[in-house]
Amino acid sequence: MRILLSFLFLITLVFGGAVGPSNKAFDDNDMFNPEILKINEKQYLGNFVPNVEVILEDGTKTDLYTLIKEKPTILLLSYYTCEGTCPVRVDNLKKLIDETDLKDRDFMVLNLSFDERDDLQTLKEFVKLHGPFTKHWVFGIIDKENIEKLTNSVGFKFFFVERDKTFVHPNVYIFLSPEGRITRYLWGVKPSYRDVRIALAESTQNKITVNSIVDLAYIACFTYDPSRSRYVINPTLLFGGIGFSALGLVVLSGLLMNKLRKKEV
Repeated sequence: MRILLSFLFLITLVFGGAVGPSNKAFDDNDMFNPEILKINEKQYLGNFVPNVEVILEDGTKTDLYTLIKEKPTILLLSYYTCEGTCPVRVDNLKKLIDETDLKDRDFMVLNLSFDERDDLQTLKEFVKLHGPFTKHWVFGIIDKENIEKLTNSVGFKFFFVERDKTFVHPNVYIFLSPEGRITRYLWGVKPSYRDVRIALAESTQNKITVNSIVDLAYIACFTYDPSRSRYVINPTLLFGGIGFSALGLVVLSGLLMNKLRKKEV
């Protein structure tokens, strides 16, 4: 079972949890309802995030606005003991920055934990495991009160599954203007260079952009399986990935066949 789950998780990496306000976590069939993780972007875009106190890796206490330093910022809300998509979101963004001209641009990536149990030890272990990081990155922890303030201000809902010892949460990158306004949400675990560059430019200009479509099937990293009474890797991500692979193979085969026919003619 462990091997199978590992395989399914790897598939999600290629193709690619609620404390806080929510309506109904489960539908009438006792299935997890991803609607609770969806952020009503129109409600939050343009709002200012609170200037919460942040504890940095070296134990220094500061505040969010001091960290931003009037720079466009990508806010990641995650937790440092996560074995799911939190490190994947960090790793993919890190790779994107390291391998493109984004590393030469002036912006900040602020990764804050929404798990009140995280401490400097778990923070340092996470940074050591996934680093080294460029100057853009700042990692921190915040207390329970400030976690509630910050997550509520951006519409980020999550909940802890005691049996599985994991959080169910949205996979989203939140962009802030230099003044601390919410300007954009990018969904998923692997943002494209184009999307990040445009979102940063919009943040600098205080331009607000609403996503026209958000596929609920891809919001949650885990889904509830009532037959096993536990959370499992979201099967939509798996079969969606396989579907895209099959489509890609069909298109590629068609192009190759067409090319061969032209040569024969």
